[in-house]
Amino acid sequence: MVATAAVTAAVVLLAGCGGDDKKSDARSAGGESSAPATPSAPPVASFDPPKGFAAVSAFGVPRNAKDNEYSLTSGMVGQTSLMAGKFGITGRNIAAQGQPWTVPPAESETTTITAMTEPMPVQLDGKDVVAIAYVQSVTGSGTQKAKGQVLFQWIDAADGKKIAEVAADLTPLLGAGQTGDNIVSQAYDAATGQIVVGVHPDTPTPQSGGIFSVYADPKTQKSSLIPSFEPAGVLNGVVAGLNGGDAGGRGAATILIADAATGKITKQFPTKQATLYGAGHGSKRAYVSGSTVVNDNYNNVLYSIDIATGAVVPIKAQVVDHPIKFRCLGDEANAVVCAEGMGNSSEILGIDDTTGKKTWGYTDKAANRLVPDVTAAFHGVIYGQTEAQPVLLDAATGNDIPAGAPTPSESTSPSDGSTPSESSTPTEGSTPSQDPGLGATDPGSANGSDMSLYNNKPESPTAVTKYGGVYTQGAGDSSFQTVLIALKPTA
Repeated sequence: MVATAAVTAAVVLLAGCGGDDKKSDARSAGGESSAPATPSAPPVASFDPPKGFAAVSAFGVPRNAKDNEYSLTSGMVGQTSLMAGKFGITGRNIAAQGQPWTVPPAESETTTITAMTEPMPVQLDGKDVVAIAYVQSVTGSGTQKAKGQVLFQWIDAADGKKIAEVAADLTPLLGAGQTGDNIVSQAYDAATGQIVVGVHPDTPTPQSGGIFSVYADPKTQKSSLIPSFEPAGVLNGVVAGLNGGDAGGRGAATILIADAATGKITKQFPTKQATLYGAGHGSKRAYVSGSTVVNDNYNNVLYSIDIATGAVVPIKAQVVDHPIKFRCLGDEANAVVCAEGMGNSSEILGIDDTTGKKTWGYTDKAANRLVPDVTAAFHGVIYGQTEAQPVLLDAATGNDIPAGAPTPSESTSPSDGSTPSESSTPTEGSTPSQDPGLGATDPGSANGSDMSLYNNKPESPTAVTKYGGVYTQGAGDSSFQTVLIALKPTA
């Protein structure tokens, strides 16, 4: 994004590999046994939310015949950094505790992946779980015809064990041998693990419409298909979204609420917009972006939808000189931030996810502020990027947050027991020390990490938990497809 005004937002503190981590001595219990007690790994540092980071690992992603730079995505769930692609999904502990794991999307060589979601963070039975979905084409064999399907997986983020798997057959909507060619939207209910994806068919049919939805529940192990429906959010078995249009993609101008298990439409809200797009969701509400031309200006509106009740709150955008397609991210608490996609955004909005009402916002016409490219949101903090640097914003007010600055109610001490000065002042280029007796491992060199791949040009994380964040970096002249940068929290 071209900088047109001074930016006051503070730089996120990103450094090389971080400083020394504080450790305590391991001692055998009681002092009477001749064999020392089994050492345990030190606690993983955390800040909730993080307001400073240090690059701690760099993982080169090898080139493969299935993936390219567009199919590879990253994420973070709990303590686990993630890299996903058509090859499957790989997880590594942010502090290099335990072994990395990889879960493939299918066991059969007769299955081809045509599209996939980004990793989604959910909770199941108190565990941090990664949810992911793949659109697949399955070759027929024996008496079985070829078919399309969406494969849903729920994976324990700590050890990579599959908790649940559901395959949804697309034949009822697309016919035998047909599948989808793109996932246009995805949504998840973090508390139940329910997932819904919007799929564009390779060959649209009158039954499928221009976009259709596929829903799956890890508890019931069941799935359903919702024709002509683009999802924006899901909550407790209810899906909010919009009309997916007919087979030619026409007629997508109505907000819809559907029962996820049956696919039955329960509520409708006509918008009179020329175009509608699913924008994203928070913890309680779904968001739909709409636009139409009125008197040579664009009527850009963001619709905030209470998923439980179907009530809609329209939020009119300030920008009128071009159509806006908002993209919204929830902070996994009470706030949602919406901006005009990624790159060269002209407007940013903050929304209370409980009421659905706008709480703050500004455009690129503001005299003294830039509109950042929003990359992530977590527990009251918005993470973004300007042309010059990573930035932090308060999700409730939109005000700039100095990196590492606590609010009055926050503690400045990390959960691993180190002092704020130890954690918030990383040394550029240093690496965490090792103590094999305590099981501590240097994340900079463990599990395939190579910090020489890190370009020392900090970027805003695209996924954040209290244990850190991640983003992907260009591979430069290396032989890798991309490089996953894992960040530990420092403030």
